[in-house]
Amino acid sequence: MSVHWLIKRLFLPFSVALLGAILLFLGFSRTSPSPFRRPANGPFSSGGDSLQHVFNQTLGFQKIFVINLLSRTDHRDSMSLAAALTDLRIDYVDGVTEVDKKYLPPGGKEVNLDSGGLGNWRAHMNIARMLIEQNVTSALILEDDADWDIRIKRQMRDFAKASRLLVQPLSGTSDRFLDPTHPQPKEDQRPQDFDIRKDVTGEPSTSPYGDIDRWDLFWLGHCGRRFPRASDRNVPLGRAVIYDDETVPEPQHVMTQFGDSELVQNYPAHTRVVSRAWMNTCTMGYGISLPGARRLLYELSVNKMTGPTDMMFRSVCHGSEGRPVQTCLTVQPQLFQHHRPVGYKSSFSDISDHGADYNKQAFTRNVRWSTRVNFRKLVDGLTDYIDLFKDGEEADSNLGFK
Repeated sequence: MSVHWLIKRLFLPFSVALLGAILLFLGFSRTSPSPFRRPANGPFSSGGDSLQHVFNQTLGFQKIFVINLLSRTDHRDSMSLAAALTDLRIDYVDGVTEVDKKYLPPGGKEVNLDSGGLGNWRAHMNIARMLIEQNVTSALILEDDADWDIRIKRQMRDFAKASRLLVQPLSGTSDRFLDPTHPQPKEDQRPQDFDIRKDVTGEPSTSPYGDIDRWDLFWLGHCGRRFPRASDRNVPLGRAVIYDDETVPEPQHVMTQFGDSELVQNYPAHTRVVSRAWMNTCTMGYGISLPGARRLLYELSVNKMTGPTDMMFRSVCHGSEGRPVQTCLTVQPQLFQHHRPVGYKSSFSDISDHGADYNKQAFTRNVRWSTRVNFRKLVDGLTDYIDLFKDGEEADSNLGFK
């Protein structure tokens, strides 16, 4: 028996086993990604295509926080499911039910908010304070009944293209902007549209949406708004336009709620427009930067209380009620909206009264492939999603149009 033969006899089985283990490991490490999943990008860097950061599990923000009352287990169940099924990672922050009126900021006694309004205000202030204490550079804040389109990551990528056009200076400059009305319009100036497919500005280095020090708040979920006008004086008029967006319902389906109809009257079907925030209502979803959180906490919790939470958000975006103007962008139609499930309307909100009627059909205004309406499809792995607002169909009065 030769030594060479003995070595082959002893080590050949071991080599085959080792090779098999390596191949098995490689096979498991190369599984196909979910259709909603993109590789996590880690800390933001401006190298390569920085827009890809929007496809991570926090939509390009450092964190996603959801405000949830402990008693609303129904909202928490649905929110956790919605986040998981669209590959989002969320952290919950407890809602507030009791606020001692002795410790309200100046003006709190005169405003005289009810317990629901006070709890709402305090919950949003707690999150702003948390960002400051934990040095969170940016966050997306959602209320626990918020809904979004299954294609939210693609929508947020387009929003990032749009927001850059309005907050980033032109390439090679630090103080020249695409919008000629920046920082304030003259009386004879008119709004100018910018196309995300053609127009460009400088590349941001600290956030895919625009550098952190150049924006305060992105009002992504609301109950209506209007475009700013030159007569409003305080904010630029530029509009970043997202054309041919199949996630936008046709005009007959777009519900403006507390806003106006300029979008559906002046722009083609399937168009979404980003501009400075003006006359926004409701705070079901917004992005906020760390500098924005510092300004918001000071203005709304230390300086003075002047009204309900959304009206105070509006005042910092407008620069009204004695507050300095902050850089707030918004989008219409909105990207996050209240979901209305099947059930008694009295359960819709813990802040406002929606009556005692029974809602027979689940819906989310202006969201075509609603994540929550499509729960059954998503949990079963189906892709023939329910489209709440099909092209060519008449508006359905059961879907929030009354």
